Amino acid sequence: MLRHPIIADSATGAVLDGTHRLTALSQLGCKTIPTALIDYQNPLVKVDRWFRVITGEKLSDFMKRVEDRTTPLPIPASQSDPSLLSRSSYATLCDQSECFTFASHGSRALEACQNAFQIEEMARNNHLKIAYVDNDDLRELSMNAFLMSTIRVEKSEVVESCASQKLFPPKSTRHLIPSRPLGLAVPLAMLKSDNYSEAESAFVQHVRSKHIRRLPEGSKVGSRRYLEEVFLFE
Repeated sequence: MLRHPIIADSATGAVLDGTHRLTALSQLGCKTIPTALIDYQNPLVKVDRWFRVITGEKLSDFMKRVEDRTTPLPIPASQSDPSLLSRSSYATLCDQSECFTFASHGSRALEACQNAFQIEEMARNNHLKIAYVDNDDLRELSMNAFLMSTIRVEKSEVVESCASQKLFPPKSTRHLIPSRPLGLAVPLAMLKSDNYSEAESAFVQHVRSKHIRRLPEGSKVGSRRYLEEVFLFE
């Protein structure tokens, strides 16, 4: 079953949340996919970013691996975010005592996110655990943990990426929309039908059979906290 609908721009069809679900469903032979359409240009729709908490190794030890492939520079923790917002850096790694920056050689968002993803993959390939969080509070870090921060992608860059069919790496963006529908739990068999009118009718009945619970901003569903209000279909 498909747990949650994807989110897409009503004007362009650009998928804002769910590109990997869309690809997976296509490979599984699905013909349709439940989608929540939004006005992407609405100022209430914002693009933020995920922070990565990497655990299982001290930052000083991880930097020894990184230095074999690139040349990070030490930076005061207070300069971490400004360097990312100005895009003079594509990523920073910080713990409670030190911080390192990775210099950009251009301001293109896709390239910056791809470079940052290589660092994330390096951590994953060395069996470190990666958790995605919505804040950069270093005080919450344990001794064998450090924080990875990345750039913030602009709306225009998201649309450009979709139009050119060049996908950002996973978790490059975190879209905040006014309200988010979750928990439809749609059977895949319903999405594989070639009879679209019957499939749509079955989907409408499926949705109507659900109880809808409204959750306030900041609620957790599963392991993720949502900063927007949520309509949970149960």
